[in-house]
Amino acid sequence: MRKLLSPRNIVIALAVLGVMLASAILVRIPLPVIVLPAEPVIYLGNIKLTNTFVATLIADLTVIVLAVLATRKMRDVPQGLQNLAEWFVEAFYNLSEDVAGKANVKKFFPIFMTILLFLLFCNWWGLIPGADSIGRLEPLEYAFQAAGVTTGYKKIEGPLGVALLSARAGSYTLSAEEQAKLKEEKAKKAEKAEAEHGAKKEDAHHESELGYYVIAPYLRPAATDLNLGLALALISVFWTQVVGVRALGGGYFRKFFLPSMTGMKLIDLIVGLLELVSEFAKIISFTFRLFGNIFAGMVLLFVMSFLIPFLVPLPFYMLELFVGFMQAFVFAILTLIFMTMATVSHEHGEEHH
Repeated sequence: MRKLLSPRNIVIALAVLGVMLASAILVRIPLPVIVLPAEPVIYLGNIKLTNTFVATLIADLTVIVLAVLATRKMRDVPQGLQNLAEWFVEAFYNLSEDVAGKANVKKFFPIFMTILLFLLFCNWWGLIPGADSIGRLEPLEYAFQAAGVTTGYKKIEGPLGVALLSARAGSYTLSAEEQAKLKEEKAKKAEKAEAEHGAKKEDAHHESELGYYVIAPYLRPAATDLNLGLALALISVFWTQVVGVRALGGGYFRKFFLPSMTGMKLIDLIVGLLELVSEFAKIISFTFRLFGNIFAGMVLLFVMSFLIPFLVPLPFYMLELFVGFMQAFVFAILTLIFMTMATVSHEHGEEHH
């Protein structure tokens, strides 16, 4: 505690608070723009790369780089990053062994750990201050046509000539007539593109006719894109079926269509249908649980940082660190549990080991 409250640390903390106060007085930040679809930030011909896709690539690279650095110079007595990595892996390996058993842990642990680490860094990268406030300025008209954004802000020139948005410089909200006109223009563009054999052309202009803009951030938490949660859910459920077939052969599918759990055919048939429905329900549950929690956390941090930018958002950042870990852990541990259950026969009077 004495080291934490050293004069040097106190001076640094006061300097940070001073910068925050000065920025709040001199530059009023605009209201956060919250849109459901991911925003495209990179165009490669007709291919659009979204900010959530970029964040996914960064999370992948983070896992790879940390793995390389932790295993680059292995020592019998681990130190530094190797020590942290071994502790982390060992703790979750023991947990996986308790859940899956010694016979399955070596087969299931790589899948469990991959999902856990990938989602962990996907969730935590979005918590880095400034990650979602740095991006490309888009004209308000284009932002409305693309994502339904109705309020834009004047841009000002910041340090080193960097363009910034400032609420103090002025804001503008599209009227109902302007929205209707922009919708009509969008429909005409779509018809024209369809007439040109479906070729879609992105607007080349980067200047707003109204003079107001919004930010399309370069990075956004990857799990706030439904596509990521859906893709992982499909992988999890599909691989569970693969594990079940490997363990039980073709008899694995009997639990869906020809189960003999109770000995009463009608009840067994209903139970089998419920098992089949539950497999598809897992996809929906996985997808929306991850998306809902991470997206809600992003919105919470946006709103709190805008309303009360001094110190108050810090507890919410700590909360979101915990939520980011828990959502990654829940997704991974449920996948592990479902794979373990798939190796067990549910036939009446039979058990598979």
